[in-house]
Amino acid sequence: MYHLSEAYAMATFICLLCGYLGALVFAATMVHRIAIKQLDKGAYALAMSLHWQGVHKLAVIGGMAFTTVCALASGKTALPNAYALMLVSLSGLMTISFYVSLQTLPRLSKSPDGGLQFANLILFFTGILTGFVLAAALVYVLPGQFTFWPTAQ
Repeated sequence: MYHLSEAYAMATFICLLCGYLGALVFAATMVHRIAIKQLDKGAYALAMSLHWQGVHKLAVIGGMAFTTVCALASGKTALPNAYALMLVSLSGLMTISFYVSLQTLPRLSKSPDGGLQFANLILFFTGILTGFVLAAALVYVLPGQFTFWPTAQ
């Protein structure tokens, strides 16, 4: 008999991760388009400044939560240690990308050229892409997880 509770926990983790990444993609791409149509220039600048600060903070807090869950679960899972370490490393890299991106936000208003803004976007979307790689790694191992579990005797 196989232990399905770990598979259900991993499926829940995958669903939460995909929802989190979807919210970040929506916040990074669609909110700008909606706000530019609805607000004047002064209100738009203030709203987008507050919006990006909130999105970056949400990204860092969510990344920390997923990294913590991966780290705590890695000792209890039936997955091989190397694969569990890869999952923790991916979630940590995602969190670090979001955190460094958050740290560049205060300097965006002081930068006359768009170089720092481009670097911020690259860091933010690197975190999102790393999150998608993490989700793909979790989805890849979920069906094969049954081969890692010993059968009940």
